[in-house]
Amino acid sequence: MQIENTEGQWGIVQQTLHWIVVLAVAVQLIIGLNLWRMTPNDPQWESFLPIHTGIGLTILALMVFRLYWRRKHPVPKLPDTLTPAEKALAHATHYGLYGLLIAMPIVGYILVSSHGQPVPFFNAQLPAVIGENETLQYSLRGMHILGAMTLVLLLAMHVFAALRHAWTLRDGVMERMVPFANREGRELSGSEERGKQLQSGRDA
Repeated sequence: MQIENTEGQWGIVQQTLHWIVVLAVAVQLIIGLNLWRMTPNDPQWESFLPIHTGIGLTILALMVFRLYWRRKHPVPKLPDTLTPAEKALAHATHYGLYGLLIAMPIVGYILVSSHGQPVPFFNAQLPAVIGENETLQYSLRGMHILGAMTLVLLLAMHVFAALRHAWTLRDGVMERMVPFANREGRELSGSEERGKQLQSGRDA
């Protein structure tokens, strides 16, 4: 089990961060959907909000560290099973996910602050960064909802691409992020399949 990334494999640190964030984002989307249906006067609001803000700020911290780790270590290269356009789309999706997972908690923090109250962080409270501002609340709420919708779209694209790598291309890309996955076997299978396709094209 390798700790650091290589050009062909994500290390256990990046893998662990990835799956923790995946779980946290799934929980966030569920809680966020419930909060979207509520008002601050709802009895359950005060129960859901500290969890939502706490997880959001935790995701922010994890993503900042993940970005730091990514910049300090090699990033596995995309395989030649993808066209240049597909590689560009993959990079854009990743950048979009990183950007949203960092921006969304920041917008959320300011949004809660705009209600003129401290920001709950699980059982603790963090200081508000601005005073009460009802006009800003509507703008930030809209940004937060739009960001969540965009995040869901990018996540769907990311999952589709991962399944395509695993089931259609069979190039070992998905296994890079799965601990203990038999990536070498998948790469070999994928290489053999591509070789057969190329040979079929020559024979035709």
